[in-house]
Amino acid sequence: MFDLHIHIIPGIDDGAKDEKTTREMLKIAAAQGTTHMVATPHVIEGDWLPDWETILSHCENLRQAAGDLGLNLTLYPGGEIAMSMDILDLIKGPGPYCLNGGRYLLVEFPAAEIPDFADDFFFTLQTRGVTPVIAHPERHPVIARQPERLAQWINRGILTQVNCTSLAGKMGERTRLTAELLVANQMIYSLGSDAHGLRTRNPGMREGVAKLEALLGSAGARRIMYEQPLAIVNSQEVAIREINQIVQQSRPNLLTRLIRKYF
Repeated sequence: MFDLHIHIIPGIDDGAKDEKTTREMLKIAAAQGTTHMVATPHVIEGDWLPDWETILSHCENLRQAAGDLGLNLTLYPGGEIAMSMDILDLIKGPGPYCLNGGRYLLVEFPAAEIPDFADDFFFTLQTRGVTPVIAHPERHPVIARQPERLAQWINRGILTQVNCTSLAGKMGERTRLTAELLVANQMIYSLGSDAHGLRTRNPGMREGVAKLEALLGSAGARRIMYEQPLAIVNSQEVAIREINQIVQQSRPNLLTRLIRKYF
């Protein structure tokens, strides 16, 4: 099972605070069935801006720690890029800050809005040979209200990553409902813990995986948990499923009312 999004490098952002926390996070992940993990520290202009070589060095330390603990974990470098036009100066093409230094880049929207320049941002990355992977779209209020906006980006070749905590209901009812809607409509391509420590946002993914399997069955869940993330870290093509219509799931009127209730 792949965790494509985790803040496990110690002291580099708001994730693991020290090496002890990192080691405990590694143990939790392995115990819950994670076998592959991409370390994705925040990369935010004017806030957290780690050097790529520093990330690579930390990832080597993570591999050493996992080995010392006897854990079956394969670790890759990456980053979670905060959407801004200035940050594009760092991303000239496949390589630094991309997942495993390849062609896919994990991108996070600002928390409250989707910028007017989002289309230009994505287009610029794609013209440089970089495929965006939108981090936890189910958490975003605009996507909750207008999932068709996400469908438009997917139809342009952009991928997505859902958080296990969202599927498990740990981020609130609105987020859970949105996550289920996106998964059921085949709008999700990868899975992450988005873990930042040992408490609520920890590396445990078992509950989210159980929900994923309930929604898609074992074969569909495996695509999201393993097959597509493996292609992503190997810079291989991922088949995009065109979204022509978003179908509400069971009790659609209740789903719509609940989403609107929160906004």
